[in-house]
Amino acid sequence: MQVLKEEVRQRILKSARREFKKKGFEKASMRSIASYAEMTVGNLYRYYKNKEDLFGAIIGDLYKKLRGIKTSMPEKSEDRLDWLLNQFKELQREFRNEWLILFGGSSGTKYEKTADDIHSLLRNTLKDVLEKHDRRPEIAAPVASAIIYGLNTILKTEKRNSADLAEDFLNYMMVDITSRVA
Repeated sequence: MQVLKEEVRQRILKSARREFKKKGFEKASMRSIASYAEMTVGNLYRYYKNKEDLFGAIIGDLYKKLRGIKTSMPEKSEDRLDWLLNQFKELQREFRNEWLILFGGSSGTKYEKTADDIHSLLRNTLKDVLEKHDRRPEIAAPVASAIIYGLNTILKTEKRNSADLAEDFLNYMMVDITSRVA
């Protein structure tokens, strides 16, 4: 039995990140991933049983952290929005490419509802804040969409300073929301 090598696994993951980021899960090809990793498709399947297994290996840590956000929310509703946006700042810093892959190319996987779940969590958090301050809760959904879309746009277009720009964007959104509900 041949031993699986960590260096080969890392080449596969690098190649798969590139392919999934460029094409999304549904259009990504194990043949292309193997080619970029300079190996045969058969050898690739020795490391990952299928495309979804490989996809999970790439976004798994981010997925776990996103799922954990819901259970870790602060008790006090007034602390939740700040806390949630700070979590987004940290996650996009740590998992820039994985964020883009999960939010932009997870259709056809067991992870495809994650982006909707995070949007719903943000929307509901915004709605609670707006209702608490007698503001219009109807704007919660478009504001949540603007935040998620804005983050994704920054991560796609600003490779070198995306973390700083995303943080500035979230701070701006937070200041604007806070000033409007205060």
